[in-house]
Amino acid sequence: MAEPGLQVLVRFPEEVPADVQGPVLLCMEMMLRTMTKQDIRCVKDLQGDDSKLRRLMTIKQRESL
Repeated sequence: MAEPGLQVLVRFPEEVPADVQGPVLLCMEMMLRTMTKQDIRCVKDLQGDDSKLRRLMTIKQRESL
């Protein structure tokens, strides 16, 4: 299996729509590969729990679920 290369971790704020994030990652990857001549992969940082309700809960409330 091939080596995974260098990974660049990208974290998007909520305001950046999900349908924009993929194309942005591809553009960043292409630019970084062109400029550095290295095997660079841009990956999205998966930010924990996406549930808006659970994010508003306290740790104690989550533990009681």
